[in-house]
This record gives sequence, structure tokens and C-alpha cells, in this order.
Amino acid sequence: MSADSRLDEFRAEGEAISQQVVESIPAAVIADEAPDSASAGRLAQSMGDTPQTPAWWEVKTSVVMLDEPAASETAATAIETALVDDGWKKAEESGSPDPVYKTDEYRRDGWYVRVAWVRSTPKTIESLRVLVVSPDTIRGDHDEIHS
Repeated sequence: MSADSRLDEFRAEGEAISQQVVESIPAAVIADEAPDSASAGRLAQSMGDTPQTPAWWEVKTSVVMLDEPAASETAATAIETALVDDGWKKAEESGSPDPVYKTDEYRRDGWYVRVAWVRSTPKTIESLRVLVVSPDTIRGDHDEIHS
């Protein structure tokens, strides 16, 4: 890996942040299924494909909630408490016109966390998705990462 690239460090930290977010959810609202997680480096579009190309790391995690009223809202509230207590700043509410789907965004030290969840309504399957995005770095020797 190029000495200037921090992708390996960002991968480890991003995966740890995602795990901490999931662990902050009360076990009483999570289904028995293990969270589904994917972790990958990303390149800036149309910026070339060299070791100096801007890059970042993303971790996407989906958590299956119990079929209980307000399960994802309970989870999102617990996540907010844990992140804010850990020094993350919650972004201002953007006010989605959709009353069912909600997205909470947090930032700290160049990192970004998005928590997407569903408010309880009749016949709505509740879900919760977490996206963790690292600060920018460069691709370095990570030839497997392409735009």
C-alpha cells in the first residue's frame, strides 16, 4: 500500500464504527438473524484510476428488526444516544416529505454515518440500514478498487 493511502486504516475503523453502531441497538428489537454487512473501497468518479486517485471506504450494514411496533425507531433512538455520547454531531433534520422513511446523519472527524429506518405504520416492514463513510484519502496500491 502507498505510504500516503489510509484505506487499510479506514477499512478497519469503518468496520469497527459500524459494529459499534449495531451493538448500540437493544437486543430486544433485533431479529435473530445476523446483520448483513458489506465493506468496500470507493473511487471518485471521473478522476482517473491511479494510485493518487481520491478514494474512501464505505461499510453498509442492514439489520433485521423484530416485527414489533416501533422497533426501528427504538433502535434509531438508541443509536443516536450512543453516537452523540461518543462525540458525533447529528446533522440538522432535512424534513423528508415521506412520513414513514427516516434518515439520521452524523459526522465526526471527517467520518459520516447515515442511519436509515422506517417508522411504524400498518403493513410496513421495519428495517434499519447503516452506512459508514470514511474521510477521503488516495487509492494507493489498492488496485482492486475501481470507479
